[in-house]
Amino acid sequence: MIKRILPVKITEALRILELDTLPKDEQEVSVAYKKLAKKHHPDSGGTEEAFQELGAAVEYVIRALALVDATVEKSKGRSKEADALAEKRAIMRAEMLKRRAEEDRKRNIQATWGISVILVLIVLSGIGMVIQPRFIHWMVEKERVERMATVIGTGPDRSYTISWNYQGQSFTEVLNGRFIDGKWLVGPAGMPMIKGGKYIVSFNARNPNYFELKDKYIDPETADRYFSLVKYPLAAALDLPDTDPGVVCTYWSVLDEFGVDGVAHLFFGALPMRKNWKHNERSFQALKESETFQKLYRSCLGIE
Repeated sequence: MIKRILPVKITEALRILELDTLPKDEQEVSVAYKKLAKKHHPDSGGTEEAFQELGAAVEYVIRALALVDATVEKSKGRSKEADALAEKRAIMRAEMLKRRAEEDRKRNIQATWGISVILVLIVLSGIGMVIQPRFIHWMVEKERVERMATVIGTGPDRSYTISWNYQGQSFTEVLNGRFIDGKWLVGPAGMPMIKGGKYIVSFNARNPNYFELKDKYIDPETADRYFSLVKYPLAAALDLPDTDPGVVCTYWSVLDEFGVDGVAHLFFGALPMRKNWKHNERSFQALKESETFQKLYRSCLGIE
């Protein structure tokens, strides 16, 4: 039952019909009327005025019931409209979420595909970096020839150019090195690539484009030029004057025993590892403490 704040006339009509609340339907009104009609009818000892009031009360309550029924039906209509609107909004929301999910799925597929392509390229690049040197070495070893190559130029972009002659032809190649401490462009063995420096190059006799620079093998002139660079840090490390014969002996002994790689440990022996991961203060200390170096050092200084 829908409760309403009834006007005074309704309240009075219910009082006349001896009802506490608005009845559910006209049948309850009819029951109440028949019960009171005998009491208020003039033929039964009632008065005309009371009987008329009873009839008016019945009419008023029936009209009130009709109004309530109309309001309920209207409310139901509004409820149906609201439900239909809510259902429509729910359908639209579901469709929107479905579209978003599909768009997200497509974006995820595209992102996954892009990442997969990048990973494949990285893997292929890594494989290429591993395989290419081995393939070049295999080609060189098939018909190996060695010549002395000369560094004819260095660039600010980590590149240096080497040149060598074979069977009346001149071959020139550009290689990439590493910058150390912002000023030294070094080759694979770790020492600076000096313009005019001479290093061994191995190549395929039929196709010299397949070559390997062996910068750990140098000519005497290049070795002398390296000594002019190494003698000062080496003398400081050994706590000797740079003119001491022990410095000269130690340098040449290290070059003979360890090659250019050993000389690089001497030259960059004061650098921290963050500036040179291969040749630095730690690698020099390890070389210095090695049994082989100690024997060479004691021999150079005449220590038994």
